[in-house]
Amino acid sequence: MLLATTRQRGLTGLMQRPLGIQLCRFHATSTFWQDQDEQRKRRSVDYKLRGKGRQFVDFLRVVARGGNGGDGCVSFHREKFLAKGPPNGGNGGRGGSVIIRASSDETTLKRLGRACTGKRGENGLGGGRHGTKGDDLVIEVPVGTIVREVAPSTKSNSNDDDDYELNEREKREKRWVYYPRTDPDQHDVPGRKNYFNEAERMMDEEERYLEWRERKERLQGAINVDLSEHDQQVVVCFGGSGGYGNPHFLTTDNRSPKWATRGRPGEVRSLELELKTIADIGLVGLPNAGKSTLLGSISNAHPKQGSYAFTTLHPFVGTVDYADQYQLTVADIPGLIQGAHRNIGLGHAFLRHVERAKLLVYVVDLSGDAPWDDLATLQNELEQYRPGLTKRQSLIVANKADQVAIAKGNLAKLEDKVRANNIPVVPVSAKYEKNIVKLTSILRKQVETIRKQEAERRLQQQEFDQQDSLDSDSDSDDRTL
Repeated sequence: MLLATTRQRGLTGLMQRPLGIQLCRFHATSTFWQDQDEQRKRRSVDYKLRGKGRQFVDFLRVVARGGNGGDGCVSFHREKFLAKGPPNGGNGGRGGSVIIRASSDETTLKRLGRACTGKRGENGLGGGRHGTKGDDLVIEVPVGTIVREVAPSTKSNSNDDDDYELNEREKREKRWVYYPRTDPDQHDVPGRKNYFNEAERMMDEEERYLEWRERKERLQGAINVDLSEHDQQVVVCFGGSGGYGNPHFLTTDNRSPKWATRGRPGEVRSLELELKTIADIGLVGLPNAGKSTLLGSISNAHPKQGSYAFTTLHPFVGTVDYADQYQLTVADIPGLIQGAHRNIGLGHAFLRHVERAKLLVYVVDLSGDAPWDDLATLQNELEQYRPGLTKRQSLIVANKADQVAIAKGNLAKLEDKVRANNIPVVPVSAKYEKNIVKLTSILRKQVETIRKQEAERRLQQQEFDQQDSLDSDSDSDDRTL
């Protein structure tokens, strides 16, 4: 009875609450969620502009390590009626190398880690069985990646005498593998020959030779390779050699060596990977000039399009297909603003992708106040980033020509401004795909001309190299005579 009365009072009090208070509560809740959405949008824009939300990475520093070699084995042949057989421990396998290979299936360096290590070689086994080689680590990168070696930071080590002795002991433990119940110090017996010291001297000589060979390789220069073709590869780190089994130390005096060596560590290199997109045509323009819309109208690409700045946050490459199976590649570069060479806006993070373009296409907005000023800004930023870049063959695409009221007068003024520079101007409307066929025809003619000139230069260079080699061979023959 008491419980029923309490429930009735609770329901009565709930029904007696003013309706306005409930509405205020719902209104406050909706306002709270609206503020949360606005903060989330603002935060996401800042997140993208800081580069944290990009799924495209074109510059990366990695540490590559070759796989360590496998350890040698200490073993002796045992069988019936043969109690003390010869040593038969196998050598360790070589560690895997680190290989960087260019692949047309990759478009970004995002999949790479900060550290890349090859597989370790397997240890040797008894019965003369050598360890297998570790698997190579093949890293696939996009075509157009430049691999550069970076000098590691040097650290000065000052050790005391006790630390030096400890390091010598550690070095001995890292170098040798002992037979069970074998102590290397027990070989120091007065009046007897120390075979272990002879083995250590032999390994010291090999260490000195390997250090000399490493210094000689460093004099040849650091790694600097441009992977500009599909399946082109470079070995950046070789794996360490495997350790020796105890038969390696067999001599006429020492018939039962009870030690083997451990595998050597692989090479370690600090590398810089820089991706420069390889495309025939590079679209350059201010934000919201219509570059993504133009790329979508002339190629098979489907980039993100929107009527706001910085729609494109990373380079987008599309292919222009012609009826006779001829193809061109077009790269959409994120928008540049004034001061981009000083890393303002998205900065010069993507200007490196313009360097490889055979033809520069400036996309300007004809509906703006002064498209000729926009063109001057673009040319100035490119020239400040890399002098001589604006001297490359170029074309001006006057976009948004469908807004006739403003575009018609701006087009005439723009043509007057650039007439002295002899840069052709093509008015188009990328949104409605007007004058696109004429634009693709002009692009093809200019790219074909550039490709023909490059082929002639390559042919001349090959002829020059062949002539130079023939001259050097004739000089060597004259010297022998």
